[in-house]
Amino acid sequence: MIYYKLADHLIQVSGNGLYRVSGFLPFVSTGNAGKEPVLQIEMGVHLRDWDIVPLSVFPFSNKDVTCSFAVNNGTYLFRMEQPGHTSALMEIKNQNGRILATTNMDEQSPPELLRFGCWIAFGIASVHHQTVAFHASTVCYGGKSLLFLGESGTGKSTHTRLWLNHIPDTELLNDDSPLICIMDDGAVSAFGSPWSGKTPCYKNKNTPVAAIVRLSQAPHNKITQLKGISALTALLPSCPPAFAYDETLFSNIISVLNIILMQIPVYSLECLPNPEAAQLVFDTLRESGKI
Repeated sequence: MIYYKLADHLIQVSGNGLYRVSGFLPFVSTGNAGKEPVLQIEMGVHLRDWDIVPLSVFPFSNKDVTCSFAVNNGTYLFRMEQPGHTSALMEIKNQNGRILATTNMDEQSPPELLRFGCWIAFGIASVHHQTVAFHASTVCYGGKSLLFLGESGTGKSTHTRLWLNHIPDTELLNDDSPLICIMDDGAVSAFGSPWSGKTPCYKNKNTPVAAIVRLSQAPHNKITQLKGISALTALLPSCPPAFAYDETLFSNIISVLNIILMQIPVYSLECLPNPEAAQLVFDTLRESGKI
């Protein structure tokens, strides 16, 4: 068994673990230190494919792969299909509070598929412990994290690069899927993760969240603080979309978002891809005392 620690949660992986999947090495844990894993992943298990109407069907990014997400008698079923290849299957179930994920994928499976399967499994396990993976690009400044949200192609990574290039002492924490966790004391923290999109940024560190900004392209730069339902609807699309089809997972996500909204300001940024956009956000947060 190999242990990994993600967002302060322990996961246990059978066999040789995820050594071929880049990004997981910084999160290896020397042992369980008496702490129970929230997720156990058993690899190389023979699974029979299922014939169940999925809750959600969606493409896998940049690959000729179709993903489907289903639930059967309390067990979550995840399939990745690629023409000419055996389907990658994963069954995820709750066993006395510990989430067990079994998969026919093993150390020889395509790393990108194994990585995504682990993202689904960890997402299901961690949402029961007030942790949600956000689709966001995240920077650290002054010991605090800033999350930039938006649809794919909106310019999240472009905006964070503007911070890195034009706002001194800025550091990239994660460029695709940071883990947002409600800590034991109720504080909201952003953790690095093994999932960082096309940017290899896998940092085993965390900082308190100062603000969350949803980007949209515009012929100008304008920032507006969002309140109430507007703030909630700005955050929700950046949470795992397939989970919205399951009542338990969706309820847990909403619970986390409500805690975030009680503490963290949410903004809408209409922007151009220029340094002035980053400076506008910086000045707004500095003047409000958030950074």
